[in-house]
Amino acid sequence: MTAIDTEGVLELLRELGAGLCATFWRSRPEADMDALRLAEERLRGELSALYPAIAWADGALSEAYAKHGEYWICDTVDGAQQFLRAIPNWSMSLTLMREGTPVFTAIYDAMHDEMFHALCGHGAWYNSQPMRVSERQQPHLVATRNLGPASLQLAYVACGRLDAFWQHGNDGYHCVGGALLVREAGGVATQVDGQPYHLASSSIAASGQLHCSRYRSSGSAFPIY
Repeated sequence: MTAIDTEGVLELLRELGAGLCATFWRSRPEADMDALRLAEERLRGELSALYPAIAWADGALSEAYAKHGEYWICDTVDGAQQFLRAIPNWSMSLTLMREGTPVFTAIYDAMHDEMFHALCGHGAWYNSQPMRVSERQQPHLVATRNLGPASLQLAYVACGRLDAFWQHGNDGYHCVGGALLVREAGGVATQVDGQPYHLASSSIAASGQLHCSRYRSSGSAFPIY
């Protein structure tokens, strides 16, 4: 397994995020994709130079590939449509997978300089401070898919801003890192039916104290409000 300098990776994301923010503020709606492509090329180039043994996942992942070796899953701008339309609701996400399991993830809201990251088995942090999910037993604010990037909404569950998040559809490319973040912050991330969540899952449900076991007796694995 490849040892990575997590602080160095976080600093690289911050630097690239600052550049994207500068582009964002001087752009009009329907800007082109050049800034996004350049940021992704630089991120890939620098990480590939530092960690040549770690591959990159591109597009849809086959089940066999998804369970093999080490690779990065990256979305330089999760919420590209918001970015291109000058809506300040997008984030950067980067996850390191090993044998099909996320072991490191970083979700960066560059517009607000908010870095969420987690290491498997070692906890989760918000701007270098330990973070925990909400301890509420009753819902206060639950999101479905109305706040933009799925990765950022999962980060909000991890830091307690949202009590829960769920969605249907295979979106593991954007959600697998957020699922690790929620678990390392003391929460639970499963499929909507309560089965274990993985990269190829067809749904995700994540929360702190609100989760599947409380609702199985009513026939619903996850609450709908």
